[in-house]
Amino acid sequence: AEARMNAGGSPAITRVRHRSALTECAAHLERAGAASSLEPVAADVRLAARALGRITGRVDVEDLLDVIFREFCIGK
Repeated sequence: AEARMNAGGSPAITRVRHRSALTECAAHLERAGAASSLEPVAADVRLAARALGRITGRVDVEDLLDVIFREFCIGK
């Protein structure tokens, strides 16, 4: 199972990549909350959404190309 209930009754994230993506998402949202102008807020919210998309299955074309080149070593 991907998530199990912890003692507090909320799901515990057991997959390392999900935990990493959620940590990244939270960091971007914290930075967005502390930003004083709109441009950095927009950038951090976009990056937070991208991190969540890696969990939900929404795949960005750039992410897909990165995986293809990294995992399948195209061009070697």
